[in-house]
Amino acid sequence: MSDKVSLDDRLRDVWRRAAEEGTSMPGESTLALDLEMSRPAVREALVRLEERGYIRRRKGADTVVNTSLLNIPARFDRQVDKLELIRSTGRDPGVEVLSHEITPITVDEAVEFEVAPGTPVLRLTKLWTADGRPVMLARDCVPLAGRRAVGYDPSESIFSLALSLGHEHIEWEVVWPGADVLSEADARALGRPEGEAVLTVELTGVGRSGRTGYWSSELHVKGALRYAMVRSVKVDRGER
Repeated sequence: MSDKVSLDDRLRDVWRRAAEEGTSMPGESTLALDLEMSRPAVREALVRLEERGYIRRRKGADTVVNTSLLNIPARFDRQVDKLELIRSTGRDPGVEVLSHEITPITVDEAVEFEVAPGTPVLRLTKLWTADGRPVMLARDCVPLAGRRAVGYDPSESIFSLALSLGHEHIEWEVVWPGADVLSEADARALGRPEGEAVLTVELTGVGRSGRTGYWSSELHVKGALRYAMVRSVKVDRGER
C-alpha cells in the first residue's frame, strides 16, 4: 500500500474515535505530530476525508465529524471489491464465475467506450453471494490492451483483471444507477422471481490517460445488502 492510502486509513481511525466519543477532530499540527507525517500530507489527506463526507472543516473553527457514518456498514459511492463490500456488512461473501469468453468488441461498444474497432474483449458473468444467498449479478467487459489473455484468473476483481490484461490503474469510475426488472435468465441465476424489480448499475472504469479499462453492468437484489451514498451539502445559508 502507498503512504497516501496508509495515512487515509489512519485518519479514518482518528475520525472513528472522535465520532464514537462525540468530539471534534484534532487540528492539523496535532495530527501531523501524532501520526509522524508532514502537515502538507495531513492537509491533503483531510481534504480527501472531507470530500468523502467524513468531516466538515471551516476556517477558524473545529473540524466537525459526521457521526452518521458510524451506522453505515458499506458505501455505494466508494468502489471496492465486491467481496470486501459484502464482508463489510457482516456477511460471509462468495463469488462464482458463471461464464467467461473472449469475443470481438461490438460497433456500439467501440463508439460508446472509445475503444478501437476489432479489439478483443474478455466478457465475464459473475454472481456474488452473502451467507450463501445470491445478491449481485454482473456482466464485466475488459478490452485486451495489447496482451494475450493467458493465465488470467476470472474470479479476480475487475481491477486486477484490467491490470492483468495490460491496462493502467483505474483512477475513476463513471456510474449510472437505474432500475429494471429481472429477465427469465437473470431471475434463474439470482434465484428470484422473473419480473422482480432490481437496482441496476452501469459502470465504466477509466485510467489516468482517459482510456477505458473496463465496463460493467450490475444487477443488485433490492434489500439484500444495506449500503448508502454520502454527499457533502454546500448550500448558501440563505437558500432553502
